[in-house]
Amino acid sequence: MPRFRSLKTTLRAWFRREDWSKNEPLPPECRDTGVSPVSLANALFACLTEGGVMAERAAFAMGGVVAAIHAESPEDAKNIVRRFMWHMNEESGNIGWGIPEAFGETLAQCPPLADTFRRVLLHYIYDAPEEKSTGFCDHAPLRIACYRAIARLLEARPDFVNEAMPLLRLSAQNETDDSCREAARALIRRYLLTTL
Repeated sequence: MPRFRSLKTTLRAWFRREDWSKNEPLPPECRDTGVSPVSLANALFACLTEGGVMAERAAFAMGGVVAAIHAESPEDAKNIVRRFMWHMNEESGNIGWGIPEAFGETLAQCPPLADTFRRVLLHYIYDAPEEKSTGFCDHAPLRIACYRAIARLLEARPDFVNEAMPLLRLSAQNETDDSCREAARALIRRYLLTTL
């Protein structure tokens, strides 16, 4: 367990650096062969809850780590995405801070996982009354993060825009939260010409 605590401390210090860059999302000591990617992903989960820049940087790093895990063991990578889903589930007892960002980055950086799990991410923004269980995220501040995650996914995978657009339109019409409604409308405006 000291190794895990040490890894978390190292990552948090790295993400706080003013010279942090997407070109080097992880500290050198985490890039060597002594740290397993799964251990790294576990430590990154602890950084996601910090919020703000820390969560954004941890989410970006998580995407790359999970993509690397997928190259070696697709099932281990899928298990990490399932952990995202569990953290977003009310039954988990977690609020899910940082999870949508990590989910979006992971799908953006790992196309096979996007092919498998994109619908889960998309359904966090729309409460479909006709479906018994949609996975809708009913906490508006967290749902805003889901819109940002979807924006990141669509940026990386414009081939999903046509699939996302109906849900974004429904969300824009039915959202009860003003900020979430505007987030849906902003994405529609951004990608409207793509779907014509």
